Amino acid sequence: MNKSESNPSIPCNAGAVVFAVSALVFLALGCLMLAVRPGFLLEQTLTQHAQAWVQVMVFGFGLPAVFGAVYWALPRAFGLPLFSSQSVFLHYGFHMAGLLIAIVASFVPDMPQSTMGATFLACGGVVFIVNVAMSLRGLERPDAGSAFVSTIMVWLAAALFLGLPFASTAPLPMFGGTNWSAGWLVFVISGVLFNAVLGLALRITPLAIGGEASQSPAAWYALAIANLGVAWMFAAATFGPLPFLLICTSVFLVGSLIFLGSFWSLLQAGTSPVLGWDTKILVAAVWMIPGSAVVLLYDVWERLGLQPPVDAAAAAPIPAAAPVVEGPVPIAIMALDWTVGLTAILAAAVPGLVAVILQLQKLQTSAAVEDAELGTRERVADQLVLASFFNYAVGVMLVVVGAWGSEAQMLSLGAVFLVVGSLGFLGIFLYHLLQPAGAPAPRQAEAVAS
Repeated sequence: MNKSESNPSIPCNAGAVVFAVSALVFLALGCLMLAVRPGFLLEQTLTQHAQAWVQVMVFGFGLPAVFGAVYWALPRAFGLPLFSSQSVFLHYGFHMAGLLIAIVASFVPDMPQSTMGATFLACGGVVFIVNVAMSLRGLERPDAGSAFVSTIMVWLAAALFLGLPFASTAPLPMFGGTNWSAGWLVFVISGVLFNAVLGLALRITPLAIGGEASQSPAAWYALAIANLGVAWMFAAATFGPLPFLLICTSVFLVGSLIFLGSFWSLLQAGTSPVLGWDTKILVAAVWMIPGSAVVLLYDVWERLGLQPPVDAAAAAPIPAAAPVVEGPVPIAIMALDWTVGLTAILAAAVPGLVAVILQLQKLQTSAAVEDAELGTRERVADQLVLASFFNYAVGVMLVVVGAWGSEAQMLSLGAVFLVVGSLGFLGIFLYHLLQPAGAPAPRQAEAVAS
């Protein structure tokens, strides 16, 4: 028995819940921004609305969802009390201040305080890294799940060091004239968001399905290979050339496929005869992570086939000093284009992080509630999750296909479905939040021994 086993008696930190609620609120806001003006996905210029949308989806939903899930999972899934529960609110204050400044700066790029947004976000990131690192010191024997969490902090530090995406000047002279914004998004999407989904799934899903939290050696191989791919993808997306990105993405794809095999064996070891919809959504999101890599591979291959050799002057990257608010889009808005980024965020990161949050919340359900009542509540909640995910999945399909095919009407319709689905996720979370909290059900408490 090691100290990394879950301790159901440890209550959830309130700061984790605040981060989770904020993430779901900004997810709904981001979907609403897409519904109000979906045409920015079809523009050939990087508009102010597009920049603000990236800030909302990455800094408003993505990172807060990761922060809240990690803060919540440490006591619930890893059995480790937070080093400092109070500093979670300090982190929240830094992050929200930086987010609001970054959003305003997207519309007012000449605002003198615009650089403070990146500073506040970085300060919050430092608080998170120190808090989690000090908490993980309590592990007697690290496992793949805790290693994924540690890796998140490495890529988060790298992304925060680079600052905000699409800045008019590169963070370092070595990045001048490169597509460093594309590399930044590789760090955030593949390094932080995807690693969070993969790592937390290893620890939280066994609690939800009555399985064991121990992982096979394949999870370690997946961790090493996938993150080697992340590092190389950053270099390839930033400096090029495109064939190098093709190779690097293939490495990441291999790592994620290895993880899929390990995760599937973990699911088969569960004792629960029926998987909840939160677990099914997480499984779908884990499958979509290599799916996102395939989309990127296809996009790179298509570009290699469509772009004949040109002279050096025509192939030169956009100068770092060129205006980026309404000027030409760099070679990559998200990794390579909007379609790749939409697939990665909307189809993999969002459902994965939402499912992890809902799984963590379910572990807070009181065992004191009568079985019949608990069963009714679980069935109602599962139906709500199913309805929300159906709307959300339809919206993702329509938006991605619409962005790829430049179909404005399909984009608009898909964005409406996304709004409905995201509001449903928020409503489900609040529904669970109003239920009695306490120790988890007996089958969940027994499942954590490894």
